[in-house]
Amino acid sequence: MSRISRLVVLATSMAAVVGALAGTASALTWHVSGTGSFAVTGPQVTLSATNSNLVCPSSSGTGTYTAGSFAGATYSGVTGSFTYLGCSLAGQNTSARCGYALTLTAQPTVTVVTTGTMDLTCDVTLFSSIKICHVEGTAPAIYTNNAIGADTLVIATSSTLRSTGLGCVLGPNDFTHIAATVYTVTSNGGNGPHIVRTP
Repeated sequence: MSRISRLVVLATSMAAVVGALAGTASALTWHVSGTGSFAVTGPQVTLSATNSNLVCPSSSGTGTYTAGSFAGATYSGVTGSFTYLGCSLAGQNTSARCGYALTLTAQPTVTVVTTGTMDLTCDVTLFSSIKICHVEGTAPAIYTNNAIGADTLVIATSSTLRSTGLGCVLGPNDFTHIAATVYTVTSNGGNGPHIVRTP
């Protein structure tokens, strides 16, 4: 093999190695550990729309997740529900339940704070059985693994939820606002999923 041929082969090989290393460096992996389930409690929750407000004095929730390592730009492994009792809507005693799916997209503070979005699907009921409102949409979300104290799950302020329902006094097909709500993990010694994104 001539000297020029050897140089061409060497340059080609180096380019392939550099390309492979670059691809490896840019690969994202989410590492999730924990028991696979958790419970949370929260403060008063208010949903505000044009016609009325749904005010719930307290809230609680649950979550489930699968531990392991997951490759990809996002991690969508946390789902659960929130329950709101003793609520008031236009003077009526109501209750509400929301299912949620959490999609995590970034970890600005490594191993501590993880941010993303939460898809919410909620039903508001009268007398615990008569559905009068359906509320759904997306809100920013933050999950924090606290070294001291319990982990927290935050629904950040959002005005993109939409309420529907024939008897929904929040407003027909109206945008609904939820204020920032901080949920504290109360199970497993305050530990929910431990989330680390690499690289």
